[in-house]
Formats: sequence, structure tokens, C-alpha cells
Amino acid sequence: MAQIQFFKVTSLPSTLQPDSFYYLLNGDYAESYLTNAAGEAKSLGNSAMINALITAALSSLPSSGAPVLFAADIAARDALEDDLTQAVFVLVQDATGDPTVEAGAALYAWNPATSSWLKVAEYESMDIELTWDAITGKPVSTPTQIDAAVSASHSHANKATLDKFSEAGGLARFNGAAIPAEWNSTNW
Repeated sequence: MAQIQFFKVTSLPSTLQPDSFYYLLNGDYAESYLTNAAGEAKSLGNSAMINALITAALSSLPSSGAPVLFAADIAARDALEDDLTQAVFVLVQDATGDPTVEAGAALYAWNPATSSWLKVAEYESMDIELTWDAITGKPVSTPTQIDAAVSASHSHANKATLDKFSEAGGLARFNGAAIPAEWNSTNW
């Protein structure tokens, strides 16, 4: 099994590493690409790819457009059929009830002329399981040691005194009382 490398980039390099996962910041969106053993990128639900699919689907509709409905699964999509009198899109969250869909969601178009569904696109979710042992270049500390260090960082000799400091109503307070603006003594 090939090891997968992860990269966070703002643009795809001209030469991509094989067996790699690229996170790409694209304006307000993040896109992802997975490369094969030859370093060829495959899009994973990228906004450019999704926009192209949506544009192609919308261009086939009458100029009046078609509404987009949402359904939890294929049975919920099919339950809509009796009430459909025009072309609509239905985004099915769990489309695994369709034998052509292995996992994830799918977008369907209803054709009222033929009373049939046309699958327009599939959106497979990608679940990644990452184990501590699979991380390359990980800290030498174990997860237990890291957890212990985080817990210890919140405990120190002056903690009881420092916990008496607070803020309320825009004023700094010590032990619930407002701290005077001029500190001319240590008797607060």
C-alpha cells in the first residue's frame, strides 16, 4: 500500500507528487485533489468541477429554470414523484439506494415528459481514518504524554491567586472587587 503525502498549497504545482493529497485554497473555498501513482491529479468535489456540472445541467433546462429540492434518501426522492408537474433537481443526501451509487450523495433531474429520473452527478464523501502510528514526522511524545503536558500547563503554584482575577462590566476585578485605577498600595 502506497503512503499518501499531504500538501497545503495556494496553487497546484506544475509537477505533482505521486500518491499525494493536495489541499488548495481557492479564494473563499478550499479544494482538494488526489494524485495517482503517476502524479496525475483527480478532482475531489472541487468547486470548479461542481460549477461545471451545475452549469451543464442548468443549460439543459427550460428558460424558466427548475427548482432544487432536497431529499434524505432515494425513497424520499421517489415519494416526490406524484406531485411533480415540472422539471426539478433533487439533491439526495444518501443516494446508496440507487444501485449505481456506491457511497455519498447524488443530484437527480426529474423529466416530466418521460416521468423518469436522470442522475446528473454523484458526490462521494471521503472518510479518512488517520492513526497516530501512520503520521510521518510526528512528535516523539505519545498522545498520553501530550495530554498530560496540556493538563499540567493549566496547573502551577500561583494558580489559586491568578484565578481570583476576573473582568466584569468592563472593569478588572480581584476576588470579585473592582481594582482601583491607581495602585497606591498592595492591600486590595
